[in-house]
Amino acid sequence: MSHQDPPAPPALTWTEKNYRALEKFVLSYSGIIMDRVAQKGVRDRITQHILSLGVSSVEDYLLLLHSRKSAALRGELISLITVSESYFFRNPDQFRYIARTLLPRLAENRQELGLRREIRVLSAGCSTGEETYSLAAICLWFQRRHPDLAITVVGADINPRNVEQAREGLYRARSFRKVSRDLRHEFGFPLYREIPDGYAVEEDLRRFVQFKTLNLKDLDALKCHAGSDIIMCRNVLIYFEDTFRNALMQMFQGLLNPGGMLFLGETESLAVVPAGFELVPCLRAYGYRKLHPTVHSP
Repeated sequence: MSHQDPPAPPALTWTEKNYRALEKFVLSYSGIIMDRVAQKGVRDRITQHILSLGVSSVEDYLLLLHSRKSAALRGELISLITVSESYFFRNPDQFRYIARTLLPRLAENRQELGLRREIRVLSAGCSTGEETYSLAAICLWFQRRHPDLAITVVGADINPRNVEQAREGLYRARSFRKVSRDLRHEFGFPLYREIPDGYAVEEDLRRFVQFKTLNLKDLDALKCHAGSDIIMCRNVLIYFEDTFRNALMQMFQGLLNPGGMLFLGETESLAVVPAGFELVPCLRAYGYRKLHPTVHSP
């Protein structure tokens, strides 16, 4: 009996119409403009993903994406079209500012105002967790010097696979660059330990953080983070169309306590400072501080 090669997988036909339909779905679901994240080979990756599901047409794939039971599938699609590249303490002066200036000020303000002494931190669009753990390392370092101060750190991302990887806290050497070693030495905090296949985030740090799946396009889902003191949302806004980006900035402004701060990525400087914020130099970086409401005399 002669050997026969397995049949070739069926070809998938892309048309201008069905590709635009996919772009429209991605925009509606996530706020992401695919043209802004068009990586080389992205269509080939989506094609392989569709075929791996046993789906024979783009149209059928779109039907699956619209199903209420396909949250994981939607997350996988987003992972195919966006870049999850991150590393610990990227843009380090923001973290130095948080540790040396912002956290002490927030703690002092809470004591003066008699508020419940909890500082709430949100890492939005956290990818695979490097940014969130960097924030947590700074916050845990500060909390150990102020043990009566409660701090909560939450990392959130649209992609369930990213969230699961973040919870595991396992990374390769590329996630730890010179800046990671510099800040680790500067602050003297535990960050990771070596394991056979890479590095594992220290257990105390891993337990300090909560991770969740969150689609930033779902503004109502963000409301549970009202009363935040620090929001970090870096290298995310560049993917969004202007109307949604403005709405998200307005939402962040509403979520923050007066005096709280929003941190964006180095390439995301806004042409105009959003209403309700003031631009604050953070050493060689910047942040946006929520203004205190104007008090009017009776």
